[in-house]
Formats: sequence, structure tokens, C-alpha cells
Amino acid sequence: MSDILAAPPPPPVDNTWAAPGIATVIVVVLGIVAFALAYSARGGIRTQADFLLAGRRIGVGQNALAHVAGGIMYSTVIIIVGHVALNGFDAILLLTAFVISTVLAVLIYAGPMRNLNAYTIGDLFAIRARKRPARLASAVLTLGIFGMFNVIAVGSMGFVASRMFTTSPTVDVPIVALTVGIVGLLAIAAVYVGGMPGITRVLVLKVSLMMAFVAVLTVAILAKYKLNIFDLLNDAEANAAPNPRGELLTTGRLFGEGATFNSGQDPWVHLSKAFAIAVGAIGMPFLFMRFFVARSGRAARQTAGWAAIITIGFWACMIVIGLGAVAILGGEAIGKVAAHRDITLPKIADELGGSWATGALGAIALLSVGAIFAVLLLNAVTSVTRDLRAARGLPDDRPAELKDVRRNVLILGIVSLVGGMVMMTQLTHIFIPTSIDIGAASVLPAVVLSLFWRRYNTAGLMWTVYGGIAVTLFMVVFSNGVSGDPTALFPDADFKFIDFEPGLVGAPLGFLFGFIGTLTSRERNDAAFAEMRVRALTGATIPARREPEQTATATSLNGLDRSGRTLSETH
Repeated sequence: MSDILAAPPPPPVDNTWAAPGIATVIVVVLGIVAFALAYSARGGIRTQADFLLAGRRIGVGQNALAHVAGGIMYSTVIIIVGHVALNGFDAILLLTAFVISTVLAVLIYAGPMRNLNAYTIGDLFAIRARKRPARLASAVLTLGIFGMFNVIAVGSMGFVASRMFTTSPTVDVPIVALTVGIVGLLAIAAVYVGGMPGITRVLVLKVSLMMAFVAVLTVAILAKYKLNIFDLLNDAEANAAPNPRGELLTTGRLFGEGATFNSGQDPWVHLSKAFAIAVGAIGMPFLFMRFFVARSGRAARQTAGWAAIITIGFWACMIVIGLGAVAILGGEAIGKVAAHRDITLPKIADELGGSWATGALGAIALLSVGAIFAVLLLNAVTSVTRDLRAARGLPDDRPAELKDVRRNVLILGIVSLVGGMVMMTQLTHIFIPTSIDIGAASVLPAVVLSLFWRRYNTAGLMWTVYGGIAVTLFMVVFSNGVSGDPTALFPDADFKFIDFEPGLVGAPLGFLFGFIGTLTSRERNDAAFAEMRVRALTGATIPARREPEQTATATSLNGLDRSGRTLSETH
């Protein structure tokens, strides 16, 4: 599974860089500031829309920063730095997939989804398909992805606590458990009092601090080389750990034969990872929220565009830091194997800035993963409040009161935190790439077909969503994330036959499933498509004429009259 998105629990290392005292002082200050920001939004929350979507009043700049923050987990950042230090040019190629993903958001998702005045992707599905199955499909996707990301988010809290808040080379269980519990409860409290407006402010704080730290570290590396990027590249090439598949700045370390353990599927393995990230990452439901809270469809497109620009700058700094780490520290001092590559970022920070730099890094990292946990929780609460309520047949004109929404925050938050802590002892590193693959195989096809294919219907949606999930999970079970690899869930077993990312096959199959499912059903509602197009293109809140759901009668059979025409064609 994807090397760039997640990693298994770290093996023992010598945490010589850790500065627990400094990190604790800074994180306490940041925690107080973050909660104060969330609490400051409480006075503006009077309705459910205020709590879940900030009243759709978030400006472009703030929303773009929050969008970038929602897609950056600390585990991703440290893995990317080590990834570049180990694999050079090939790792840099993989980073382009993240940028492509945000570009797709501009072209496909942002404007239409905001113009629909949606809370979840279920609002789009419910226009094109029958209400109950559409809402259930949205809930399955949203809560399923939430469950997997939540485990990783809580695990990341433990990872940061273990690496940056203790000098023990192994997991200090009391410190890790206490840290995760405090940060998790603080995140739940922030969501409870601040809702979307409060969490957006916390995300802006998080990404501003992270970008500032990364920028300072980048400048320090460039200053060490007097802004001579060629000397930096030469030292990186000369000091890199040797690899039989190629030099650091040439292709082959990832895309060459033998790059994947016990596999004959290279270079498709790593090409498939880039493809899955590009088409699946932006399909995460918790990232869709950034489009829903924008002031207009135009503002949503601007949000996605600025997020892409910011992302490019951020990953460019990550590349400089990764190459600078191997150039300055040498190939023997960084994480020489994939399991240890996460030590590269704190080691270069310690080398250039000392204990204050690593202490600040630890504090920012803990704030970062806590903010991600809060975002995931808010997204799950939105789906429970909107999708599951609608699926139960409760009327839309009587939405849940704020106290009900906040009660959902507490219940779901506590259950998620406890469940994540229980799972911390397990190898769960395949959850993030699996979520990305489901985004590619189910979310992308379902949204695109709902937006652009007139014929799409309930059966097509069901085939797309559940077919995409099924084929992804099947391929994951027989992938190197489950068996046939030293880092697999069952490292001693080997029943794999798939090493490439399931999204490579799942995405086209998702579209195919939607096409087949649609054609197997006679259901058709052209008026619903017209309504959706009017709303998606103009943002109009008054729906176009909607045809009722069709039942077989003397003059109608599954939406067809005796002459074989659709009812919309006879009107």
C-alpha cells in the first residue's frame, strides 16, 4: 500500500533530538490559544447551519488555508521529508499527485457542490436518486472513511507523543496514553463549543504555524548553502545512501525493478500510488466541507485554486528540507530504511535549530493531529445529523436543534477517541491508502456521474458506491498491505497477488459499475437532472419542477408510458 500516506508503528530509535520540556510548555500555550479561538466563535452560532457550515460565511483566504490544513497530517509531513531524503527524484514525482488532486477540485467539485447548498455529498445524491438509499450511501462513505482516518489521527497523536514528548527509544505507554487523552478531549471540546467557525480558526492557526516552521527550516538550509541550489543538490547526491536501483536525483529508486518487496509489478506499484492520490485524495468527505462553507460557487473555486497554489509552495519546501537533510546529515544519519524515515525531519531540525526547534516541532505536530481529529469528528457529526436523519424519514423542515448536534459531538467524539486508542496497538497503516482508494473508486465516480450524466439513477448510484467499496476492499485483502510484506498486517502469511494501489483499477471500475447499474434500471428522472444542473450552475435555491417517484400503473411502468417514452418526454 502507499508508502507516502501512512506508516506502521515505529520501531525503537534513539530519540536524541527530543526536547520534552520545551515541547510541553509550547503545546500548553498553543492548546490554550486554540481553544480560545474555538470558544470565540460560540457567540455567532445560533442555528444548525452556523454550527455545521459556519453559516457559509467563510472567506476565500481563510477557507483556502483551512483546506490546506485539512489535507496535511503531521505523519504525512515527516514521511515526505524522509521519503525525499531516501528516494530523491522518484519521491518528488509522487508529490505532484497532491497538486493534481487540488486542481481536480477546481475543475469538478468546488463550484457545483457549493452551489447546491449542500451539507454532505448526500444532498447531491438525493437529487439524482431516491432519498433513503442516496442518504444511506452518503453515510456509508462518510462514516466509513471517517472511521479509518480517525484511527490514524488518534494513532498519530500517540506517534507524536512517543517521538517528541519523551526520550524513550520505545513507547512510553503512560505518557502516550495521557497525551492522547488530553489532546483528544480538548479537540472534542473545541468542536462542541466552536463548531465549524471555531475549528476553521484552529485549522488556520495550525497551518500558519506549520508553514512558518517549514519556511524557516527551508531558509536555514538554503542559507547554509548561500542560496546555491546546485551545491545543495551535489551534496545530496554525494552523501545519499547508496541504492542499486539508481542515484538520488535520477529515477529508479521507486520506479525501478525491485523497488517493491517480493514483487514483479514495478513500476506500476508507484505509478498507481500517484494515480490514486490524484483522483482519490480530494474525494475525502471531510475535505468537501471546505467547499460547502464558501460564500458562493465562485468563492469555492477560488478556495480550491489558492489551496493548490499554497500546496505547491508547501511541498516545494518539503523537497528542499528532504534533500537538505541528506546533504547536511549524510545518508547514514537519516532514516536509512522506510521504517525509520520519520526521524529525518526532527533530526535536521535539531541539527539546525537545536532543542528549541525540536520542541516547537513537537508542539506544532501535536496541535496539527489534534486539529485533524476535530475536523474528522465535525464531518462525521454532519453526516449523522443530516444523512442519517433524512434516511430515517424525518422531515427536512424540522432540523435537529443545536443541543442535539452538540450531543452527537460528545457521543461520537468519546466513542471515536476510545476506539482510536484501543486500535493504537494494531498495525493500521493501510487505513489511509484504503480510504484514498475508496475515494477514487466510489466518491469520484458517484459525484461526476451525478453531476454530468442525465441518465444516472438510483441503481447506478448503488452500483457505483457499493461496487467501488467492494472491489477496493477485495483488492486490499489480497494486497501487500495485508500479507506478503514485512510491514503487512500478517507478515508471516503470503496470499497477496496485488502490489499496485487498488485505486488504479477501482476508479475506472467505479464508472463502469455506475454505467451498468444505470442501464439495468428503467428509472429515469430528467426533471431531477435539470433541477440539479440549474442549482449547480447558478446556485439557485428554488428547485425546478420535480417529477414524483414513478410506480407501475395502468399508464406508467417504471417511469415509461405505453409508448416507451419517459414521463418527462410526455410532458
